[in-house]
Amino acid sequence: MPQRIIINPVTRISGFMEIQADVESNYIVDARTKGLMFRGFEKMLIGRNPFDAVYFTERICGICSTAHAMASTMALENVMNITPSEQGRYLRDIIHGSEFLQNHLRHFYQFTLPDFVKLPEDYPLFKSDQNDYRLPPDINDRMVRDYFESLVMSRDAHEMLAVLGGKAPHNHGVFIGGITSPVTVDKIAHLSSLLYKIDRFIEEKMIPDVLDIAQYYPEYYHIGGGYGNLLSYGCFDNYKELGTLYVDPLVYSNNTVTNFNPNEISQASDYAWFTETGEPDTRKPQAYSWIKAPRYDNLPFEVGPLARQWLSGEYTNGISAMDRIIARALEVKKIASIIKTLLQNLIPGVPMQEVYSVPVSGEGRGLIDTTRGALGHWVIIEDSRIAFYQVISPSVWNLSSQTGDVKGTAEQSLIGTPIRNISDPVEIGRVIRSFDPCVSCSTHVFTEGKHLDPIRIV
Repeated sequence: MPQRIIINPVTRISGFMEIQADVESNYIVDARTKGLMFRGFEKMLIGRNPFDAVYFTERICGICSTAHAMASTMALENVMNITPSEQGRYLRDIIHGSEFLQNHLRHFYQFTLPDFVKLPEDYPLFKSDQNDYRLPPDINDRMVRDYFESLVMSRDAHEMLAVLGGKAPHNHGVFIGGITSPVTVDKIAHLSSLLYKIDRFIEEKMIPDVLDIAQYYPEYYHIGGGYGNLLSYGCFDNYKELGTLYVDPLVYSNNTVTNFNPNEISQASDYAWFTETGEPDTRKPQAYSWIKAPRYDNLPFEVGPLARQWLSGEYTNGISAMDRIIARALEVKKIASIIKTLLQNLIPGVPMQEVYSVPVSGEGRGLIDTTRGALGHWVIIEDSRIAFYQVISPSVWNLSSQTGDVKGTAEQSLIGTPIRNISDPVEIGRVIRSFDPCVSCSTHVFTEGKHLDPIRIV
């Protein structure tokens, strides 16, 4: 008879999520990822001015808000048949790239590192009961110092974003046609200075920290693999003059890489709290999550840094929890290099904006890879108002509920994971956090003098 582990909430992620895992003979034999927060942003957009979507959808998330501005802008440009200038794309992608830097730095050091590094326990909101810390004291202490320094680096990346976007998070720079203001020489110099400092930290501290963790936790190269299907909508690609700086829209499945076809995307809600018409239904039999189930060619796919690194040929060591962590660190180095290239190709003072009229009707989509993976926005405009809006975020791909008997990507990655100590199932958190989950805008409950135990064994 399997024992059931329920972890709720899963901490150090973005959003509310529960993991349910059935364990037999110290191996996970079944798993469910449960998104526990209803959002409804698409419904809030119905009837609004289409241009509102750019800044409205940014509020879906505070850590990856620029991504939604990018996808929404691209969807509207698709409706209006507008192609941004190359200079507009460079500036927009520098803003987006800055968000990559702050997100990946924050995820590794604030979300992932505490799974492997013993941090000081003299903080009222932090308590760790796990005992699987293996790093030698000198390496552990070095990473603790890097943990705190990373906060400054992540803040500097947000400053880069704000230099061009006006503020961070929820920038006001990304818009139809490019960004809302031209770049100046002093802004380019400021951005270059901040980027140099961040790049040095990545090269000298972040990447060595990741590789040291991999050395002392080698079994995680064999845990958390899942289906091995990888997808990217393309990232920093298809520039007129620079070509593709990172990865083209590609798909990897059955040991074969093929071109991405957006018409192969579908979305089901077999086990999600939605009716077939998309209306919320919390009484739906067998449903267990607010997260639907996107599929490509009817298959679940993994999206994110590992997918991009694999499809670009930058990193093809394997598909596992540790490979995801390493791929994210290598990607942040890659993104820093891309931003440097874009900065070198900027022309100061080029005007970015003109007056645009709201289209009377039309349909459009904006597909882009962002920090956590493939992000898509779809819009239908009728009578100059939004009649339909759809968002499929990266974590919907990775944390999807099952369809029929087919598990979601993260669910499948948990199945087969060995659990050394069922009362301290650290392996579950390590595998799930390797996806950088974003169920969006989490809160943490704290009662003074009490430690809330999120793990139940039933």
